[in-house]
Amino acid sequence: MQETILQKEITQEKEVQETTTQERKTSEALGNIRTAMLLFLIDIYILGFDIIPDFVGWMSMLGAVAMLTGKVKGIERIRTFGQVMLGYELAMVVLNYVGGMLPFYDLIMGYVGIFILCIRMYFMYIILTAAAEVGMVEGGEEKTIQGICRSRSLVLLAELTLYLYAAMQGTESIGGWGILLFGGYVVFYLACIVYLSFLKEEVQKQEKKRTEITETA
Repeated sequence: MQETILQKEITQEKEVQETTTQERKTSEALGNIRTAMLLFLIDIYILGFDIIPDFVGWMSMLGAVAMLTGKVKGIERIRTFGQVMLGYELAMVVLNYVGGMLPFYDLIMGYVGIFILCIRMYFMYIILTAAAEVGMVEGGEEKTIQGICRSRSLVLLAELTLYLYAAMQGTESIGGWGILLFGGYVVFYLACIVYLSFLKEEVQKQEKKRTEITETA
Protein backbone atom coordinates (compact mmCIF):
# COMPACT_ATOMS: atom_id res chain seq x y z
CA MET A 1 0.00 0.00 0.00
CA GLN A 2 2.77 2.42 0.94
CA GLU A 3 4.66 1.48 -2.22
CA THR A 4 1.58 2.22 -4.33
CA ILE A 5 1.16 5.68 -2.74
CA LEU A 6 4.87 6.35 -3.21
CA GLN A 7 4.69 5.29 -6.86
CA LYS A 8 1.72 7.62 -7.41
CA GLU A 9 3.62 10.52 -5.85
CA ILE A 10 6.68 9.79 -8.01
CA THR A 11 4.49 9.57 -11.13
CA GLN A 12 2.74 12.85 -10.30
CA GLU A 13 6.07 14.56 -9.65
CA LYS A 14 7.41 13.33 -13.00
CA GLU A 15 4.29 14.60 -14.78
CA VAL A 16 4.67 18.03 -13.15
CA GLN A 17 8.36 18.14 -14.10
CA GLU A 18 7.56 17.16 -17.70
CA THR A 19 4.85 19.82 -17.89
CA THR A 20 7.24 22.42 -16.48
CA THR A 21 9.90 21.42 -19.02
CA GLN A 22 7.38 21.74 -21.87
CA GLU A 23 6.31 25.16 -20.61
CA ARG A 24 9.95 26.23 -20.43
CA LYS A 25 10.41 25.16 -24.07
CA THR A 26 7.31 27.12 -25.05
CA SER A 27 8.62 30.18 -23.21
CA GLU A 28 11.98 29.88 -24.99
CA ALA A 29 10.26 29.41 -28.36
CA LEU A 30 8.16 32.55 -27.84
CA GLY A 31 11.33 34.39 -26.85
CA ASN A 32 13.07 33.19 -30.02
CA ILE A 33 10.20 34.39 -32.22
CA ARG A 34 10.12 37.76 -30.44
CA THR A 35 13.89 38.15 -30.84
CA ALA A 36 13.68 37.25 -34.54
CA MET A 37 10.96 39.82 -35.19
CA LEU A 38 12.98 42.45 -33.37
CA LEU A 39 16.01 41.63 -35.54
CA PHE A 40 13.84 41.89 -38.68
CA LEU A 41 12.69 45.32 -37.56
CA ILE A 42 16.11 46.77 -36.72
CA ASP A 43 18.62 47.60 -39.45
CA ILE A 44 21.86 49.19 -38.30
CA TYR A 45 24.47 49.92 -40.96
CA ILE A 46 28.09 50.77 -40.23
CA LEU A 47 30.26 51.60 -43.25
CA GLY A 48 27.56 50.11 -45.48
CA PHE A 49 27.53 46.80 -43.60
CA ASP A 50 24.43 45.56 -41.75
CA ILE A 51 25.70 44.59 -38.29
CA ILE A 52 22.39 42.85 -37.43
CA PRO A 53 21.63 40.84 -40.59
CA ASP A 54 18.22 39.17 -40.98
CA PHE A 55 19.74 35.69 -41.28
CA VAL A 56 20.40 35.79 -37.51
CA GLY A 57 16.67 36.28 -37.03
CA TRP A 58 15.89 33.29 -39.25
CA MET A 59 18.27 31.13 -37.22
CA SER A 60 16.27 32.16 -34.15
CA MET A 61 13.01 31.31 -35.95
CA LEU A 62 14.27 27.83 -36.86
CA GLY A 63 15.20 27.33 -33.21
CA ALA A 64 11.60 28.16 -32.27
CA VAL A 65 10.27 25.66 -34.83
CA ALA A 66 12.47 22.95 -33.30
CA MET A 67 11.13 23.72 -29.80
CA LEU A 68 7.48 23.71 -30.94
CA THR A 69 7.81 20.51 -32.98
CA GLY A 70 5.71 17.84 -31.29
CA LYS A 71 3.70 20.47 -29.38
CA VAL A 72 1.93 21.99 -32.38
CA LYS A 73 0.58 19.65 -35.05
CA GLY A 74 2.16 20.18 -38.47
CA ILE A 75 4.62 22.89 -37.34
CA GLU A 76 7.55 20.87 -38.69
CA ARG A 77 6.32 21.40 -42.27
CA ILE A 78 7.50 25.02 -42.24
CA ARG A 79 11.09 24.11 -41.31
CA THR A 80 12.01 23.87 -45.01
CA PHE A 81 10.54 27.31 -45.68
CA GLY A 82 12.56 28.72 -42.79
CA GLN A 83 15.71 27.14 -44.22
CA VAL A 84 14.94 28.70 -47.62
CA MET A 85 14.62 32.12 -45.97
CA LEU A 86 17.87 31.58 -44.07
CA GLY A 87 19.66 30.62 -47.30
CA TYR A 88 18.19 33.63 -49.11
CA GLU A 89 19.31 36.08 -46.41
CA LEU A 90 22.80 34.56 -46.33
CA ALA A 91 23.01 34.89 -50.12
CA MET A 92 21.83 38.51 -49.95
CA VAL A 93 24.73 39.39 -47.64
CA VAL A 94 27.04 38.66 -50.60
CA LEU A 95 24.72 39.78 -53.43
CA ASN A 96 24.22 43.21 -51.89
CA TYR A 97 27.86 43.88 -52.73
CA VAL A 98 28.41 41.98 -56.00
CA GLY A 99 24.88 41.68 -57.40
CA GLY A 100 25.09 44.93 -59.34
CA MET A 101 27.82 43.44 -61.53
CA LEU A 102 25.65 40.51 -62.63
CA PRO A 103 23.58 40.70 -65.86
CA PHE A 104 19.78 41.11 -65.42
CA TYR A 105 20.29 41.16 -61.65
CA ASP A 106 17.48 43.64 -60.89
CA LEU A 107 14.98 41.81 -63.12
CA ILE A 108 15.77 38.40 -61.64
CA MET A 109 15.71 39.67 -58.07
CA GLY A 110 12.32 41.30 -58.70
CA TYR A 111 10.77 37.88 -59.41
CA VAL A 112 12.77 36.21 -56.64
CA GLY A 113 11.54 38.91 -54.24
CA ILE A 114 7.88 38.05 -54.95
CA PHE A 115 8.58 34.34 -54.39
CA ILE A 116 10.44 35.06 -51.14
CA LEU A 117 7.64 37.33 -49.89
CA CYS A 118 5.10 34.51 -50.39
CA ILE A 119 7.31 32.04 -48.50
CA ARG A 120 7.91 34.54 -45.70
CA MET A 121 4.21 35.32 -45.33
CA TYR A 122 3.26 31.63 -45.17
CA PHE A 123 6.00 30.93 -42.61
CA MET A 124 4.96 33.87 -40.45
CA TYR A 125 1.28 32.89 -40.65
CA ILE A 126 1.99 29.37 -39.35
CA ILE A 127 4.60 30.27 -36.71
CA LEU A 128 2.60 33.17 -35.22
CA THR A 129 -0.64 31.18 -35.13
CA ALA A 130 1.17 28.33 -33.39
CA ALA A 131 2.86 30.71 -30.94
CA ALA A 132 -0.39 32.43 -30.03
CA GLU A 133 -2.38 29.23 -29.51
CA VAL A 134 0.26 27.30 -27.55
CA GLY A 135 1.01 30.44 -25.54
CA MET A 136 -2.64 30.82 -24.57
CA VAL A 137 -3.04 27.19 -23.55
CA GLU A 138 0.19 26.86 -21.58
CA GLY A 139 -0.23 30.33 -20.13
CA GLY A 140 -3.34 29.08 -18.36
CA GLU A 141 -5.80 30.82 -20.68
CA GLU A 142 -8.64 28.80 -22.18
CA LYS A 143 -9.16 28.75 -25.94
CA THR A 144 -12.17 31.08 -25.83
CA ILE A 145 -13.62 32.81 -28.90
CA GLN A 146 -11.91 36.01 -27.74
CA GLY A 147 -8.59 34.20 -27.38
CA ILE A 148 -8.78 32.66 -30.84
CA CYS A 149 -9.69 36.06 -32.32
CA ARG A 150 -6.65 37.55 -30.60
CA SER A 151 -4.53 34.81 -32.14
CA ARG A 152 -5.92 35.55 -35.59
CA SER A 153 -5.42 39.29 -35.01
CA LEU A 154 -1.73 38.65 -34.40
CA VAL A 155 -1.50 36.83 -37.73
CA LEU A 156 -3.34 39.65 -39.50
CA LEU A 157 -0.91 42.17 -38.01
CA ALA A 158 2.01 40.16 -39.34
CA GLU A 159 0.48 39.90 -42.82
CA LEU A 160 -0.33 43.59 -42.96
CA THR A 161 3.21 44.36 -41.85
CA LEU A 162 4.63 42.33 -44.71
CA TYR A 163 2.31 43.94 -47.26
CA LEU A 164 3.27 47.39 -45.99
CA TYR A 165 6.94 46.47 -46.06
CA ALA A 166 6.67 45.25 -49.67
CA ALA A 167 4.72 48.34 -50.71
CA MET A 168 7.21 50.61 -48.99
CA GLN A 169 10.05 49.27 -51.14
CA GLY A 170 8.43 50.71 -54.24
CA THR A 171 7.28 54.01 -52.77
CA GLU A 172 10.41 55.41 -51.21
CA SER A 173 10.33 58.35 -53.65
CA ILE A 174 6.73 59.35 -52.83
CA GLY A 175 7.82 61.37 -49.84
CA GLY A 176 5.16 61.46 -47.14
CA TRP A 177 3.53 58.20 -48.23
CA GLY A 178 6.82 56.38 -47.77
CA ILE A 179 7.06 57.72 -44.21
CA LEU A 180 3.47 56.62 -43.45
CA LEU A 181 4.12 53.11 -44.72
CA PHE A 182 7.34 52.89 -42.76
CA GLY A 183 5.46 54.06 -39.67
CA GLY A 184 2.81 51.38 -40.20
CA TYR A 185 5.50 48.76 -40.70
CA VAL A 186 7.10 49.67 -37.36
CA VAL A 187 3.77 49.85 -35.49
CA PHE A 188 2.55 46.44 -36.70
CA TYR A 189 5.84 44.75 -35.92
CA LEU A 190 5.98 46.32 -32.46
CA ALA A 191 2.41 45.16 -31.83
CA CYS A 192 3.43 41.59 -32.65
CA ILE A 193 6.50 41.82 -30.42
CA VAL A 194 4.48 43.21 -27.49
CA TYR A 195 1.88 40.44 -27.82
CA LEU A 196 4.58 37.76 -27.92
CA SER A 197 6.09 39.30 -24.79
CA PHE A 198 2.69 39.05 -23.09
CA LEU A 199 2.34 35.37 -24.04
CA LYS A 200 5.87 34.61 -22.87
CA GLU A 201 5.20 36.29 -19.52
CA GLU A 202 1.95 34.32 -19.02
CA VAL A 203 3.71 31.01 -19.73
CA GLN A 204 6.52 31.92 -17.31
CA LYS A 205 3.94 32.75 -14.58
CA GLN A 206 2.30 29.37 -15.09
CA GLU A 207 5.69 27.67 -14.98
CA LYS A 208 6.55 29.48 -11.73
CA LYS A 209 3.24 28.40 -10.15
CA ARG A 210 3.88 24.75 -11.02
CA THR A 211 7.41 24.94 -9.63
CA GLU A 212 6.13 26.42 -6.37
CA ILE A 213 3.46 23.68 -6.08
CA THR A 214 6.10 21.00 -6.67
CA GLU A 215 8.44 22.47 -4.04
CA THR A 216 5.57 22.79 -1.51
CA ALA A 217 4.51 19.19 -2.10
